[in-house]
Parts: sequence; structure tokens; C-alpha cells
Amino acid sequence: MKKTKRALAALSALTLTLSLTACGGGGQQSTGDSGTDAMTPAERVAAAEEKMNALTSLSIDMTQDIGMSFTMADQSQELNMSTKMQMDVIQEPLKAKGTMQIDMGEELGGAQDVELYIMTEEDAANVYMQMNGQWVKQSVTEAELGQYDAADSLELYLDSAADFAEAGTEQIGGADATKFTGVIKGDKLYDVIEESGVLGSLGQTGTDVSEDELKAMLSELGDLPMSVWINADGYPVQYEMDMSQMIDSILQKALEMEGAADQGMTMTVSKAAMSLTCSNFNAVDDFELPAEAQNATAA
Repeated sequence: MKKTKRALAALSALTLTLSLTACGGGGQQSTGDSGTDAMTPAERVAAAEEKMNALTSLSIDMTQDIGMSFTMADQSQELNMSTKMQMDVIQEPLKAKGTMQIDMGEELGGAQDVELYIMTEEDAANVYMQMNGQWVKQSVTEAELGQYDAADSLELYLDSAADFAEAGTEQIGGADATKFTGVIKGDKLYDVIEESGVLGSLGQTGTDVSEDELKAMLSELGDLPMSVWINADGYPVQYEMDMSQMIDSILQKALEMEGAADQGMTMTVSKAAMSLTCSNFNAVDDFELPAEAQNATAA
């Protein structure tokens, strides 16, 4: 059961890091006419990326669902995990505050609420987390901080995506938004995963997938579907990604390296999907680290 909980937590971290990098902006310039009617779907997405690049702040709401089955000897179990996150982000200097609700099911500890702050302090950055009434502080590197930088990572996602097509209009947050579907090409998946921090998350399973092994594995997966909704003001307001096949393949490789089959253990990921909504553009109120977090215990 301990191994199952560790693997499920690692899968959650894996999809969460991918999710966090999905809402932000980069430096790509849009092409085509400024009127959206004259733009191709690819140009609409590029123009939305440019608008996101100019943001000073935004809010992010994310829902992540993971389903997996676990078998050990003659015992089997179905596991489902749900994570909901709300985060307010200010770009310069980067800081964020948010809450996460993580439900791993009763057999793996039940639901847990986490309060989170990310603060850039002089030349360093720290993540403050409150769980079970206790604050913990952890220093992060510039590369790790990039996982949370909502202004720096969408460029990689959208630059890696292709074959955008318009797929109708839907209501997002009470307003009309145009849906565009596309794919992240298989030959670009490694760059996306490396940027997202997933390689570090894989280490939580107790296995070590090398760079060459991961590249070879991803080259066989095909394309990763993704959808983005753009509102009338040109902002990307929602993203959806189904990472089930990709994450299951990574898990199977990790288990193979660990010799899980020799131990009579199997794990299968049936669902790993996320939906992420961006809002409150340029309208997040400033905030400071709460007093109770300032005396956090160093992790």
C-alpha cells in the first residue's frame, strides 16, 4: 500500500506540473490581420499567446482527475484521485498564493487541504505550504520556479502544438469562447515534459528513467491531444489535456525498470486528465506572505 500511495502521489505531481505550465505566455508574435475573422486558427492561438505575454496578473483554477488500478499478488484495487487548485499569480516579481484540495480516497488518507504561497525574495524564491496546521518552507531553484511561472511556459506548449482547428463556441465563465483543438506532436513531447518538471516527479516512484529512454518512449506515443478556448477579448480562458496514454506508458516503463512484474505487481493508469481555467486578467490584488507562514519550518 505504501508503494501504491507513493506512485499515485507521483502521478498527481506529474500531471500537476504539466497543468501548471499550461497557463501563461511567451514571446511568439502573432501573424495575420488584427481582426479575428481574418485569422486562421493557428493565428488566433498565436495572438492569444501574445496577449498572455503582456499580463501582469491572473487567476488559475485547475481540476485534475487520475484513475488507476493496482494488483499485487492476489489482491487488486481501483484507485481514484481528484485535485482541485485555485491560484492567484502576480508576474513581476513572481509571487503566487493558492489553495489545493487533494482527495486520494479513504484508503489512502482521504481528503487534504493545502495552502500555498510562492514568494520571490531578493535573488531567491521560496514555496510555503500549510498542511494539517503546520507551515513548511522550501527553497526552489530558478528552473523549479519556472514550473509556477504563468508568464513563461505557455509559449512552449503552443509552440509545440500544431494542427489547430476551430471546434465551435461554448460558454466559459459565463461568456462565449471559441474552442480550438490541436495536438502536441510526438517529437515535441520530450521538450514539454522536460520544461514541466515531470522528470523530477518520476523520481518519486523510486525509478530512474534516463533521458534517452524517455525520448525513445515518447517517440512511440504519437500526438498528445489538447484543446484551448479563447474569449472575445482574445485571451485563452480554458485548456484541457488528456494525458492518460502518455502517463500510463511512462509508468509502465518505470515499473519495468523496477522489476515490478517479478514481484507480482501491476499498475495501470486509466485516466489522467486536467481542465484548467484562467481568469481575472490583470486584476489580481497584491498580497503578502501571512505572518503565520513567516516562521515556517524549513523542509
